[in-house]
Amino acid sequence: MDIHPVWKKVLEELDICSWYHSLLEEYQGTPAFADHSITEAHEMIREFGYEKTTYDAKSAVYTVEVLEEVRTVKGLGSGIAISLKDGLIDVAMVFDLDHDVKEGGKLNRLCEVLGLPPSPGKPSFTNYKELYALLKKIFTKYDEISNKVIDLYLEEPASLSRL
Repeated sequence: MDIHPVWKKVLEELDICSWYHSLLEEYQGTPAFADHSITEAHEMIREFGYEKTTYDAKSAVYTVEVLEEVRTVKGLGSGIAISLKDGLIDVAMVFDLDHDVKEGGKLNRLCEVLGLPPSPGKPSFTNYKELYALLKKIFTKYDEISNKVIDLYLEEPASLSRL
């Protein structure tokens, strides 16, 4: 599988696999909080600064940021969507690396992208306090990844070709 060198470098430097495995260990409570309020979860996401978040009842996905609407530095963009279905959190991230290459994927699949063993499952939450803490960790990591991608692209273009 081909992977963009910047995307690979970011995931490796941030040790995304270890981070995700730690998240899984910490958030595997049972029973999962499958009957949480959609409105309450939506408000939590907005509290983290994502005011434009929308919820699609058909797919049970909160679209937090849309790649085509978020442009940061030098045309780079990012997007994130979250599903809380059945009390499990499933996160998809995508980054526009050069208008032609979009990289990303679901958090539970990123280890496979790096050629490592797959992650065994998705984090679960048993109450609103756990959901809030879990979302906070995910948004913090999303910001770290976004900032790292931007940092790499602000370096001299010649350094990117050596990755």
